[in-house]
Formats: sequence, structure tokens, C-alpha cells
Amino acid sequence: MKCIPLLLSLGLLALSTAHAQSGCFANVKKNGLTVVTSPDYPPFETLDANNKVVGFDMDLLNAVAKHMGVKVNLVTQSFDGLVPSLLAKKADLIAAGMTVTEERKKSVLFSVPYISGPNAIVIRKDTPGISKLSDLSGKTVAVQLGTAQEKLVGDVKGASVKSFNLYTDAAMAVQTRQAQAMVLHKVVANSFVKVYPDLKIAGTLGSLNTSFAMRKDCGDLQNRVNAALIQVRKSGEMDKLVAKWFK
Repeated sequence: MKCIPLLLSLGLLALSTAHAQSGCFANVKKNGLTVVTSPDYPPFETLDANNKVVGFDMDLLNAVAKHMGVKVNLVTQSFDGLVPSLLAKKADLIAAGMTVTEERKKSVLFSVPYISGPNAIVIRKDTPGISKLSDLSGKTVAVQLGTAQEKLVGDVKGASVKSFNLYTDAAMAVQTRQAQAMVLHKVVANSFVKVYPDLKIAGTLGSLNTSFAMRKDCGDLQNRVNAALIQVRKSGEMDKLVAKWFK
């Protein structure tokens, strides 16, 4: 687990560039930053005992908003509805441990990545013969609906994909033998294997980047968020949050 160095060219961060000013940030400055998330992905975001959304993304989001000088308006919903809500202008930003993919880049803008790490395969400790992606052929694999992992497993020939609205339900499916495996970000997998003692991480799959997402017409907001992320990193706040949530 590591933070991606948040280094951009000066051109990408030119906040004064006229063509990048779409007015999104002006609206955020006036009304606050409306953020959508799906709080079932610890340690990125989850609900505490008081049903408050907590996690790495929430702390990072608040730090970014502070550097931007705006307040945060948080809205929760299922993961598969996050991008539709963003595109319908019901939100300004997605903060949900979202993986950067080429397919998603077609419809949204991403901030600079703030976390990089691999996916992981999670299985029951008594399940043999699964350690790599090809081993999922012929197996029922639990994933979250609308995630990059759903597509990843869907591309495995012979694998049966079982999609859930919540990753907690996907983990329970593996725990109760309704599925032989689950695929998700490794830092999230670490959290689940602590909660479900019968589960273990069987293998890791490549690397992926995690970012905030915004609408395509909000280049000005993207610039502001990127600049704030760089400030959070330079100030040492990022390292403290990584140590807090990914220890």
C-alpha cells in the first residue's frame, strides 16, 4: 500500500486557464461540495456505531475541502448509482474508493490518484486451489455491483459472477459458501478478513489507482481538487491518514 506521488505539470494545475473554467467551482464555493459515497468499503468508507460515515476517504475529503475553503455535503447511496447521480448533477464529486479505469474515463474526470495498490482474491481458509485470476474459472465469485472488480471477474472465462449491492453481503456469501471467492481492493480485503475469521487473502492481482471522480464539464473543480490533494500531501496530512487507516 502506498500513496501515489501527486505530481502534475504546471499546465495541468493552471487554475487561471480560461477554457478550464466551467463554473463548477463557483457553484461549490457558494453551495458547498456535494459528495456521494457508498459506505460499505472499509477502510475507505464505512458506518460507525452511530451510523456516521467514517474512513480514509472521509478524512481525506475533509482535508481537501478545508484547503479549498468549502464545506462538504455528504450523500450516501449504493455504489452502482454513484456515477449516474454525478452525471445527473445530483453531486459534484464521488468519494468511494473508486478505481480509475479507461471505461470510466469516458464519462467522468478523475483527480490525481491518492492511493495505489492491488486487488485481492478472498476465499475461505478451507477452499483449495485458488491463488490467481485464472483459478476463478468454474467458480462462483462474489463482487460488488458496478465495480471494476465486477468487470475483471466477468472477463474470466468460465467464472460465474455473483454481484451484490454491498461488499458486506459479498463477504457473507463467501463466508456461507454461496460463493467460492471474492475480488476487491487489497486494503479492503484486509479489513474483511479481520471481521470474518474463516476468510483469508489467497492472492493479489496487479495494481490499480484510486481517485475522486467529477463530471467532464468540471475541469475547474478537478484543478482545485488536484491542487488541494497536492497540498494535503506536502503538509504531511496524507501520511498521517495513511498511517491511521491502513496500518
